[in-house]
Amino acid sequence: MIAAQKDSAVPLYEQIYDDILHKIETHEWAAGARIPAEMQLCKRYNVSRITVRKAIEDLALAGHLVRHRGKGTFVRVEHIENKLSKFYSFSESLRAVRINEVAEVLAFEEMTASGQLAKDLMLTTTQKKVYKITRLRSVNDVPYAVEASYIPKHLFKQMTAESVGTNGLYNSMRMLGIAPIRAKETFRAAALSGLEAKLLQLDIHAPVMHIDRVTYNGSVVVEYCCSTVRGDFFTYSVDLEC
Repeated sequence: MIAAQKDSAVPLYEQIYDDILHKIETHEWAAGARIPAEMQLCKRYNVSRITVRKAIEDLALAGHLVRHRGKGTFVRVEHIENKLSKFYSFSESLRAVRINEVAEVLAFEEMTASGQLAKDLMLTTTQKKVYKITRLRSVNDVPYAVEASYIPKHLFKQMTAESVGTNGLYNSMRMLGIAPIRAKETFRAAALSGLEAKLLQLDIHAPVMHIDRVTYNGSVVVEYCCSTVRGDFFTYSVDLEC
């Protein structure tokens, strides 16, 4: 469809609604993709901005589009399902449904672990140095998770921010000869902190999930990670048998 048919019995906004929906359903506009701005759509369909806005609003109400303030309007990403019966990573789960993500390294710091963190990482009194790696995960410039990973320095002395930013954390571990094999996770509903709300571009009262993960290579702990994830992005499922 190039322009709306003004002599049609079908209202203009419905014609635009149907055409955009067709682009979404045929994956011409992929999940997570930013759609053209309203003025571009006005020119494409040769209609007023009010008409375009009506079609967009109806598509958003129907759950096909989502608006992000200051970013634009995007094709809604269906909830990504993670099955809890096997090891997974956010990036690998997204690649499985052909969605590319960016994990931006916000900070790469060396610190001394103490208290519960040292216990979670099973550190000895002489091996308490860790790297804290803070990352912001996004799809098409829309953040969906902020996470902090703590990894023992003595296991990954050659780990760098550049490697994590380019290859990802788990691939960087594998490149250094230690692969993550299994993990234990704890999930809970959580409230956003002010910083998390700012990073995730969410209202402070938006629903989110907090995930604590301890990752192992055999019996050796290679990571403790705490993540805050948008409540509208992932679902988690587990198969139960009698």
